[in-house]
Amino acid sequence: MLRRTVQVAGLCGLLSALCARLGWTQATPFQCRPLTCSTLTPTPSVDDSTTNDCAYRAGNLWWVDYVAGSLAWSNREVVRPVIVAVFDDGAYTDHEDIRNQLWTNEAEAHGKPGVDDDGNGYVDDVHGWDFVENSPDVSPKGECRSRISHGTVMASLVAAERNNGVGIAAPGSDGARLMILRVVGCNRGVNDDANPQRLARALDYATRMGARILSFSAHWNATTPELDHAFSEIADRQDAPHSAIVVASVPNKGEPTAGYPAAYTFHRIVRAIPIGNEDMISPGTSVAPPGLNLGAPSACVIGAGSAPDRYRVEQGSSNSTAILSGLLAGIWASPPYAKLSTDEFLARVVQGRMVKSPRRSKPGSRTPYLDGVPLADACLLETERRKARVCPQPGSQREPRP
Repeated sequence: MLRRTVQVAGLCGLLSALCARLGWTQATPFQCRPLTCSTLTPTPSVDDSTTNDCAYRAGNLWWVDYVAGSLAWSNREVVRPVIVAVFDDGAYTDHEDIRNQLWTNEAEAHGKPGVDDDGNGYVDDVHGWDFVENSPDVSPKGECRSRISHGTVMASLVAAERNNGVGIAAPGSDGARLMILRVVGCNRGVNDDANPQRLARALDYATRMGARILSFSAHWNATTPELDHAFSEIADRQDAPHSAIVVASVPNKGEPTAGYPAAYTFHRIVRAIPIGNEDMISPGTSVAPPGLNLGAPSACVIGAGSAPDRYRVEQGSSNSTAILSGLLAGIWASPPYAKLSTDEFLARVVQGRMVKSPRRSKPGSRTPYLDGVPLADACLLETERRKARVCPQPGSQREPRP
């Protein structure tokens, strides 16, 4: 049995027992006004003057500008959005920043209720599937309904709708569509753990249904041959019929190893290294294997929540994973790269450009972070007309960030 460990920093308060079990922590409610909870916020201005989302206009989405996320936004509708499968505790699909960003299984959406219209073995799977309760309802259930919905937060950091006048925007606002896969629950029963069989089924479903990025803002410390094989088929097999990029969280709570799936050395694994204040790798970040390791913001990040607090200020390495997933989707869906296969995108964009970025974190205190890590960004999309403050400018390695 694999135990789930979701990494989000903060205060547990009265939820200490549940938080201790799941690795969750209580977040801070957010009001739409300038916010300071990090030396990197608020930003003095925004890079996209046409975007009207409340938190972005207030200067609070420092993490979008930090990864040059606005460069992945388009003035015209994206022809082929990249489907990002979010493996978590479900998500509130009616949230105003999520409801228009969902992947939709058109056969089921326009089919007959109670009928497996596309013959994939799942009935009425319109926006994903609940693998805990074997249901098409992907919303959080049980104790999750009265707690912070981790999956809702992660979904919003991947692809929160841009320019809807409320809430936040995400790097993948234009280019990503969300497939919600509920693979863990919040109750104390055995059935809520992330067991290998359930994860293997979810992996198979996601890739068969077209997900090209699999976002895991969680980790587990043991594996099985069955799960190893499932990940290998997707993330390592050369002629995989349904290959995908696995974006894996590297925890920052002092664990000696990164845990799975980040611990896999498969060539389609992209690891999110949590970055805090002043370009520093978050203290306590676990040792990650060498490979496609990119730093992404982790602290003072605003994500979608549930009533009564529709938005929350969150901390932790989970944020880094979702932000990186959305950024990759936004770049992959953009015209220069939309026709690339999975391995072509990894070779030409992730390995060929992003890993070689001149923007790096400050050196860490131990191997493999002694030279820092490249910072994820969309600067490869920069043009004469579209620039971002975080991108290197002529005559200097980079401009200072706020």
